[in-house]
Amino acid sequence: MRRRPAAWLLAAALACAAVAVAMYLINPLGTASADFGARLWGRTTLDMPSAAMEPTLAQGYELVVDAGAFRRGLPRTDDLLVYLGPDGPRVGRVVALPGQEVALRLGEVFVDGERQPAPAGVDVETGPGPGRDLPETRVPQGHVFVLVDNRDLGGDSRESGPVPAARWVGRVVAVRR
Repeated sequence: MRRRPAAWLLAAALACAAVAVAMYLINPLGTASADFGARLWGRTTLDMPSAAMEPTLAQGYELVVDAGAFRRGLPRTDDLLVYLGPDGPRVGRVVALPGQEVALRLGEVFVDGERQPAPAGVDVETGPGPGRDLPETRVPQGHVFVLVDNRDLGGDSRESGPVPAARWVGRVVAVRR
């Protein structure tokens, strides 16, 4: 008689595991991440992969990412977006949304012809230099235009174009130093 409860527990554990695997494969949050936590619970952590977002985020900071954020709506301007780049996860600041026109002139960002202030605490280099000029670009539907805070490092929409929704992992909601 003692074996039946153990068999019942084993069956329940296998059923739970099967549901977890099914939810992972279904990916109900639609995140681009293959991370189990992002797909199942909607939250994951990521170590800041580079110095591209300094001084806002230093390399090695642990980021808490809400993978379900964009199921509830589009990113907003100034959101810190984690997305899949050609070489793995990247983090960038959303500067333009679908349908908007974005341009860079001597390092300053213009959206729909209006100059945008630099993010708080970020000293953006202005003047002539590599990557500081970009002709007006209309952001397609289902895409956002992202820039890194440390613009001299690049690795953002200036090089790879607007980021499609299929590559969005989530929004940074907390930082652990």
